[in-house]
Order: sequence, then C-alpha cells, then structure tokens
Amino acid sequence: MGYILVETKDLSAWDHYGQEVCGFMKHPDFSDEEKLSLKIDHEPFRFMVQNGPEEKFILAGLDLGDASALNDAKKIFDELNINYQQLSADDLFTRQITDGISFNDPAGNLIELYHGRLNDETKFSSPKGISGFVTKDLGFGHVVYAALNIEETHDFYINVLGFGDSDIMNLQMSPNPEDPKMKLYFMHCDNKRHHTVAIMQSPTPPSGLVHTMVEVKTIDEVGEALDRAINNDIHISSSLGRHVNDKMVSFYMQTPGGFDLEFGYDGDQPDWSKHQTTSSPAPSYWGHVFTPPPEK
Repeated sequence: MGYILVETKDLSAWDHYGQEVCGFMKHPDFSDEEKLSLKIDHEPFRFMVQNGPEEKFILAGLDLGDASALNDAKKIFDELNINYQQLSADDLFTRQITDGISFNDPAGNLIELYHGRLNDETKFSSPKGISGFVTKDLGFGHVVYAALNIEETHDFYINVLGFGDSDIMNLQMSPNPEDPKMKLYFMHCDNKRHHTVAIMQSPTPPSGLVHTMVEVKTIDEVGEALDRAINNDIHISSSLGRHVNDKMVSFYMQTPGGFDLEFGYDGDQPDWSKHQTTSSPAPSYWGHVFTPPPEK
C-alpha cells in the first residue's frame, strides 16, 4: 500500500487532524492551497488530501516495485479485457511516481498500480514526537472496502491482482441468529503485513471507505494518539482492543472524511511460506467496542 487520496471541502480540518491528532507531518513542498500532503516516513507522502465538493475517499495506490511488474499487470488486464487508464503526466508528478495506471475493482473502488516512487530528501519529523511508523517493505498500512458482490470482488483480488487470503471471517452481526452472517476477506500481497486489503460484505458507505490503518512502534504512542483524539473532540469509533487475526492493538477514530482510521501497534507479520488461511471466530480478543458517530 503506497498512498491514498482523499477529497475534502475543508482542507484545514484535515490539516489539524493529520498533524495535531495523528502526528503526521505536513510536507512543505507538496502542500498548497489546493492539496495537503501528509508524510509519515521516508516517502514523499502517504496521504494526499485535495480540495473538492465532497468529503470522501478517492483511491488507493499499490506499489508494484518495478516497470516489469506494471507491464505484466497491463498484459493481464488486456488479456482479460479489463479497462484501465494510463496516469497522466500531471498525475505522475502529483503522486511523485514514475509510471502508473488506474482502474476500478468489481465493487467500484478506484485503484492505482504504480512503480518508481521518487526519492524525497525531506526527513520525517512528527509534530507530536512519534518515533516512527511501521512502513518500508510493509507499505504504509491497509484499507478495508465494502462490497455487496463480495465473491466477485474477492476473486478479482486473488486471481487477477495476485493477493492471497490471510483470514476469512463470517460474523453474526445481527442479534437474530437466523439472520445471515457477514463475510469478510483479509488479503495480503507480497510483503509481511497481515493484510493490505480487506473487503466486507456490505454496501459502500457514503465516505467511500470503511477504514484505513497506520501502525506505530510503541503502545504508548497508540495511547497518546487516543488522548489527542479525545482532547480534540474526535469521535472514537472503537475502543482500544487487540484483533484476533493480525494481533494488532489499536483503536479506531473517525477522520474528517467520514471513514475511520485504525491507529495500531504490534501487528503480526506472518511467514507466508508457512501460513495457512485462518478463520477467526471473532474480530478481537478483547476491547474494540464500536460506537456509531452521533447523528448530525
């Protein structure tokens, strides 16, 4: 997972949220009156927020590593008659990448595949003293999409994009045991992060995304972020807890875009040569009590 793009009507709200709550760094060279670039590591940015008419998630960018892998993806798409668009020169510059394409998955989520992220000489320095985020070969985190056509979407990620299943859940979300269970697929790519993309069987929310995730290096930095969120009147979507599948200790908070940000620590890094797909019986060992946002 290389980056995400978000649209907002209030760039200042994201500026405050990103820096004062999350501890991200506003990149001075890639931020202006029309966009905000939030840096969390050695790369130019991982979050780009652009001015627009709506509050919503736009897309996620996946790093394929090199030109050969991108060309292979194009060939597969051509063979399967999957529509894609070449990113323009302006898009490449804005994202600070060498080459890339965009397309929609079967659930309608816009995705970019790219290679060649440009070097950034600006060193990451958190305005809130965060020692660092867990990224590098793991990518910056993960995204969770909603998909009513979950089997078709899952098949696309596994058999077209080449993801693997990390964990599969079937959760009873309704108090009525006769109601159907909700299915969730957690999928990994060619790195050791437990899941880079997950999909859940539900309608796409108005924000365009269920949640995204960042991981810090200490449990104290999770707790301090929780304090900052509470002190800044950010809605806490889920209390602190530890997940069953990726072992992450985290809480969830609402972003200005309406989707959630999971802020975590201690995520599992499986050895995929030995890992067998799990079927977690519950989302969490403890905690993670979810609370919907107040009605406006």
